[in-house]
Amino acid sequence: MFKLKSQLLKLVLSVTALSISMQLFAGRPMHVDDASVVDAKSCQLEIWMQNHADDREYWSIPACNFGSNFELALGTGRTDTDQADPQNYAVLQAKTLLKALETNSWGIGLVTGSQFNVNDSTDQIWYTSVPVSLSTMDDAFIMHANLGWSHEKQDHRNFFTWGVGSETLVTPQLTLTTELYGNDHKESFVQTGFRYMLSKDRIQLDTSYGKQLQRSKQSDFFSIGLVLYRSAMLP
Repeated sequence: MFKLKSQLLKLVLSVTALSISMQLFAGRPMHVDDASVVDAKSCQLEIWMQNHADDREYWSIPACNFGSNFELALGTGRTDTDQADPQNYAVLQAKTLLKALETNSWGIGLVTGSQFNVNDSTDQIWYTSVPVSLSTMDDAFIMHANLGWSHEKQDHRNFFTWGVGSETLVTPQLTLTTELYGNDHKESFVQTGFRYMLSKDRIQLDTSYGKQLQRSKQSDFFSIGLVLYRSAMLP
């Protein structure tokens, strides 16, 4: 219990510091991406903590739309383990839409980016994917599908990646998320979660639970996070 309180305290402090500095992926807590971007001239900040059996991750990813159809994200992460020194990461991602998702219709986008270890230049991943989304029932049920590719620089490995997921509106403020994702190296994960709008189009609280299907309970993971949104903040 004390360890969980300590982790939540770190998350709250991160939220406070980053919110002040920004003066303020709506994708949280899903891993599967959607065919949408932040509104033009607007920004959002995704912050979350993810707990595994033997390590803990802390992430903060700001993203802004500088035009009508282009979103750029630049963020940082940290992994704490019981057996090794903490590792720091940086993420750079660009996203655009080939067709914007509309209510009771479909959309398609293009995502490309890189994640790299600040402490080890060989520990880097390049990736690209195509997210497709389908809205039904006036946005009460939205389905997503991803198909992509990634490259691990350190091990010189290439992966074909895939994912399917859904968002189900339970109440006007509460959404249930479910997803299945993986790659062609027989690594697949399942995750389910909830997002709750504390303040409409401003503050979102989310949580999720997942696991790797090919491994034991030791692969289970839990996350909790916040999304802060600020509309029309750019010139």
